[in-house]
Amino acid sequence: MKWSIMAPLRIAVLDDHSLIQMALELRLSREADLKVVGVYSNSRDLLASLTATPADLLVLDYSLGASELDGLHLIGLIRRRFPSLCILVASSAESPSVVNLSLSVGANGFFGKSESAELLVEAIRKVAFGETYVSPGLAYRLGRQPLPAGRTTPDVKGGQRLLNDPTLSPKEREVLRCCLDGMSVSQISRKFMRSMKTISGQKQAAFRKLGVRTDAELFKLQHSLAQ
Repeated sequence: MKWSIMAPLRIAVLDDHSLIQMALELRLSREADLKVVGVYSNSRDLLASLTATPADLLVLDYSLGASELDGLHLIGLIRRRFPSLCILVASSAESPSVVNLSLSVGANGFFGKSESAELLVEAIRKVAFGETYVSPGLAYRLGRQPLPAGRTTPDVKGGQRLLNDPTLSPKEREVLRCCLDGMSVSQISRKFMRSMKTISGQKQAAFRKLGVRTDAELFKLQHSLAQ
């Protein structure tokens, strides 16, 4: 993708935190060849506006409110509706599983919100140039180069095998799927409108049946099943 000061890269931002919206818009406004064309707090407004106000690149928060689609489904939906739009996920859900799953469904890069804000501009430029970007700290934790956008990660296969375990109940299975997507107990609680105590109990029951005790052990098992 080519852009310049005369024809700046058009950027849309989706984040449900107003302070982050302002911070992103302020930082990106300092780059003469970048232009923020829209800032949105929910996916409904974003999807309604992208046709009338086209963007070249979207900075997307992975974890939005309880009434929103989860990150993976939202990325997939945007990718289908706007196939040429570059998608850079910016999220505090910085687990290797979330990174690889995001890239597998169509994101072009993943920026961890714990990283320096200065790296965001670098991430945007790399993604716009057609590269797959992952923040340095996350790349170290991945232990390898991320899969190119749109390529299916092997961990997806491992996750499906976990979810197909016949000992899991339907509710345990849906809670486990959300865990594999990188969602916290509180986020899952809001998503399904169940108490955190109920979600925590269903998560621990699923863990016992799978023979794991922690999220780290779950992701390790997921990876081993993908081989």
